[in-house]
Amino acid sequence: MVDGVIEVAVIGSGFGGSVMAGRLAESGVKVTVLERGPWRDTVPTRSMGIEHRAKFPRGVGMLTGMLRDVGGSRPFSWQMRFSKTGLFEIFFGNGVNVVSSSNVGGGSHVYSAVHCKPAMDDFWDGHADGVSASQMEPHYQAVLARMESVAPTPEHRLPNTTYRRYSGDNILEPAQPYAQARIGYLLPADPDHPKTVVDKAGVERAEVDYASNDDGFLGSPGGGKTTLDVTYLWPGMKSGNLDVRDMSQVLEIRRLDGRSGARYQITFADLRRGRRDTVLAKNVVVAAGGLNTLRLLLASRNAGALTGMPRLGHKFGTNGDVLAFWDYQSEMDLSAGLPTRGGFKLRGVEDTAILGGGAFPSIDHYPLPAGLKRRFKRSLMIAGLGEDAMDGQASFDAGSFRLAFDAGHSPVFEKIWSTLDQIAAQTGKPIYFRRSATTVHPMGGAGLGRDETTGVVGADGEVFGHPGLFVSDAAAFPISPGAPPTLSIAAWADHMASRFLARAGASAGSAFHQS
Repeated sequence: MVDGVIEVAVIGSGFGGSVMAGRLAESGVKVTVLERGPWRDTVPTRSMGIEHRAKFPRGVGMLTGMLRDVGGSRPFSWQMRFSKTGLFEIFFGNGVNVVSSSNVGGGSHVYSAVHCKPAMDDFWDGHADGVSASQMEPHYQAVLARMESVAPTPEHRLPNTTYRRYSGDNILEPAQPYAQARIGYLLPADPDHPKTVVDKAGVERAEVDYASNDDGFLGSPGGGKTTLDVTYLWPGMKSGNLDVRDMSQVLEIRRLDGRSGARYQITFADLRRGRRDTVLAKNVVVAAGGLNTLRLLLASRNAGALTGMPRLGHKFGTNGDVLAFWDYQSEMDLSAGLPTRGGFKLRGVEDTAILGGGAFPSIDHYPLPAGLKRRFKRSLMIAGLGEDAMDGQASFDAGSFRLAFDAGHSPVFEKIWSTLDQIAAQTGKPIYFRRSATTVHPMGGAGLGRDETTGVVGADGEVFGHPGLFVSDAAAFPISPGAPPTLSIAAWADHMASRFLARAGASAGSAFHQS
């Protein structure tokens, strides 16, 4: 920081924010991260000496700590705050519902830790000069190496996999996994005796305990899931170049004239102290998540703090997400294992959706009667996804944030719904889901393009017409990847960091990555 001006302010600490912040800080750039959520209380963060930590919702804490905000754009804009340290936000739009999380480390605490590339090989091709599939490949590999992602083998002894469950089934069969798919877990060397280990950065992590299934969408208290606070933020903090300000919810980004050395003023709510504050920055990276990046940019433009961006809000998508509850009622307990057990599909049917999922995580900690817990342990959460039309719209109307999406425009939804119906009919075990879009992967709306008539950001991730303003999360996706997007978000941020460092003349090297 020079004369009170931050060199790079990163808004959000998910896959777009943490990767960008960590890479820049390790290369000598001074970075400040503003994150609305708290540090989570885990074995790793305790060993890192983080002072203020919020627990993941467990037991009766699920009643008070599960939800942060609930809001929507129908029939009018509204928002209700439940807990400033709550784990999830739910937003009800027109034809689409969005679930996002709130933590230092973003969605890495609640995702299923499946790392794979887009379903199509040319996902990055043809959108802007300087970005292509071949050019992005080193960034995918760099992220996989940093996250120490692994391909499971029989030696890992993963329980309740779809391969084991459906290999001899008459109705369902295991699906071919995504090409080069990896998972981000610290799998136990001895599955019968998981232990706590210390990684190369001196951080303690507990290996995954398959029996507990406590590393799913309710967080990973032991650190068995590989999260961004440990892998990207902590090395940056140790370098002395990264300041992470948790519980700081950004409200507005305002363009300045730059004469003081600052190009932007950021207004945020300091949720810990209960007051508003501002910081000045030369560069701003917006990585608040696919929903909140759009909401922040649109709100700032609506207030006159930013201008231009004619394509902002266009081409919003859901990655074809469909979430369902399968009242399977197996004769055996299905709860042991990882949150995702592999893909499956209807046996012998060529044009069928591939589904995945697993048991409800951390079920022993639910504040429910024992009978209901047993029922959940014998049932499954399943999900489908795929390439949707990405023709939704985010906007500000009369000062209120609006989100609209019509699942009927995307054939992937009918394909998944039909597959779920057929499975329920053939197995005689009901599957409950909504015939509308409910996504945990909001994306697009600030997409990659050649100029402001085709997108919002260029090949560097910089917003057209706003020097020093960048978008490094899934809001920048030009099309739907049709596969779990987290690895692609991280690769995009890694690409952006390399471009930023090259343009700034800084060294792009680190202990983990050479660009």
